[in-house]
Amino acid sequence: MYVVCAPDKLRGSLDAAQAAAALAAGVRAAGGTPVEHPLADGGEGSRRTVQTALDGTAMSVDSIDALGRPLTVPVSWIDWIDDRTAVVEAAEAIGWDALGSTEPDVLRASSAGLAAPLLAAVRQGARRIVVFLGGTATMDGGTGLLASLGAHVLDADGNRLSGSGADLAHVHAIDLAPARRRLAGVDVLVAADVASPLFGPDGAAHVFGPQKGARADTVTLLDNGLRRLSPLLLGAGDEEGAGAAGGLGAALLALGAELVPGASLVQRLTRFDERLAGADLCLTAEGKVDAGTDAGKTTRGVVDACAEAAVPCVVLGGTLSPDADLLYDRGAAAVLPIGPGPRDLDTALRHAAADLTRTAYAVCRLAAAVSEGASRVPGRPARG
Repeated sequence: MYVVCAPDKLRGSLDAAQAAAALAAGVRAAGGTPVEHPLADGGEGSRRTVQTALDGTAMSVDSIDALGRPLTVPVSWIDWIDDRTAVVEAAEAIGWDALGSTEPDVLRASSAGLAAPLLAAVRQGARRIVVFLGGTATMDGGTGLLASLGAHVLDADGNRLSGSGADLAHVHAIDLAPARRRLAGVDVLVAADVASPLFGPDGAAHVFGPQKGARADTVTLLDNGLRRLSPLLLGAGDEEGAGAAGGLGAALLALGAELVPGASLVQRLTRFDERLAGADLCLTAEGKVDAGTDAGKTTRGVVDACAEAAVPCVVLGGTLSPDADLLYDRGAAAVLPIGPGPRDLDTALRHAAADLTRTAYAVCRLAAAVSEGASRVPGRPARG
C-alpha cells in the first residue's frame, strides 16, 4: 500500500513532522510504503512546514514579543508561482511559545512585534508575503501592528496610542495611510486558522479571550473595544476572519491584504494534491478532534481533499469529542482514538508517538486484510 501520512501537530507532544514520522513507522511495519507530508492550519508550525516542503531558506529578524521584550523572529523565503515569497508566522513573534514561562496578559499584549519581520521582508525585496496568523497571545485588534507600521492610532484627544488590548477602550481614530504606504507594491496573503468575526458572541474576545487569560469582565471590555475599532478599519472589521489572531485579521485586511483559510493554503503550497495521486490510503492526526476540527482545521482539509481524490482517509486523534463524528459526513473512512484507553494527560503526551505508530500499524493491517479479501471475491478486484 502507498500511504500518505499527513498529520498536524499534536500540541504539547509532537510537531507535525514528528507525528508524520511516527505514522510512517507504523505503515512500514505493516508492509506499506509511507509518504510523510506534515501539514498545518495557519497556526504554530505553519512557516516551518512550508519552508521544509519547498526547500526554502530562512533569515533572522530582531523584533519584540507580545510583551515588548527583545526576540529574534525567523522569516522564510520560498519560490512560489513567479515570485520569491516571504513567509512569516505571527505565533513566532507574538505567540504563546514566544512568551516562555511568562503569564499571558491580554491587556498588555501587543501585536507590534509582527511589524519587524514584515518590514524586513519588504526591505529584502519581497513582492509577496504570506502571513500565518494562528496562535497569538494578543487581543489588540492589530492596533499594535498598525502603530508599528506607522499608522496614527489616536485617542479622543489626538494622542498617539502604541496599541494593546487596554488601548482598545481609547481608540478614537486611525490614519492607515502611512502603514499602507510602507507595504505598497507587496501582495500580502493572510492565512487564518479560524473564520471568527471581530466582535460579538462568536467574536475574538468571547471565543478566544478566556484561552488567553481574560476574565469575564476583561472579555466584555475587549469585545466592546473591538466593536468600537471595527468602523475605523475601512470596513475590514465586517469581513469573515476579521477576528483571527485577536483581530489581526481585520488590521491586515484594512491594509489591503487578502485573507484565506490557513489549512487550504498550506495544502496548496506543499502540493498535497500531488501526494494523494495514486495513494491507497491517507492517515491524518491531531491532538483533539472536535467541532473546531470540522470548522476548518487541518484534519477537515485533509478529509475534504481525500474525498475529492477518492482516497480513503482515516482520522486519528489524541482525544475525540462527540463532534468528531461530523467528519464521517465529510467522507472520512474512520475516526479513531490513538490511545489504548483512559490515561492521565502527561502519560498520553509522553506516549503519543508510540501510540500513533501502533494505531497506524493496526489500520494498515486491517486495510491490507480487507484488500486481500476483496481480491479473492470474483469480480471485485482489489484497489491498486
